[in-house]
Amino acid sequence: MGLKQSLFNTAFLTFAHNQYAIAFFIGALIALGLLLYKPSRFATLLLVGFLTLLVGFEYDKHIIEGLQNQTLESLSLENEDAGFRSILVHTFQKLLPLGFFIVGWGSVFLAIITKGIKKDSSNANSKPPL
Repeated sequence: MGLKQSLFNTAFLTFAHNQYAIAFFIGALIALGLLLYKPSRFATLLLVGFLTLLVGFEYDKHIIEGLQNQTLESLSLENEDAGFRSILVHTFQKLLPLGFFIVGWGSVFLAIITKGIKKDSSNANSKPPL
């Protein structure tokens, strides 16, 4: 395998591993550009949504295990209260990822819905030509 093929494989595998993060980052950049060009609720909701989805993706891929272990160690819950430890583990592994997903996609869809409602209401108020 030559150098070109190795570089191509590396680039492809890097993209394949991070494709969602790249898409969410590009979405956040576009939303930031829209927000700076013409501030609106639509652009703000898009930015919040894509940033939340990006944080959620990185949390699932890289942060969850370290944060969970650090929290359990700092609270000294290694062998003590199994019920509270179970609640913390469930929160880190299930509730936070679900929250990132719901808030992220919810913000994106809410942005789209509010933009559609705004267009419909502006069309309803305009007078038809005589």
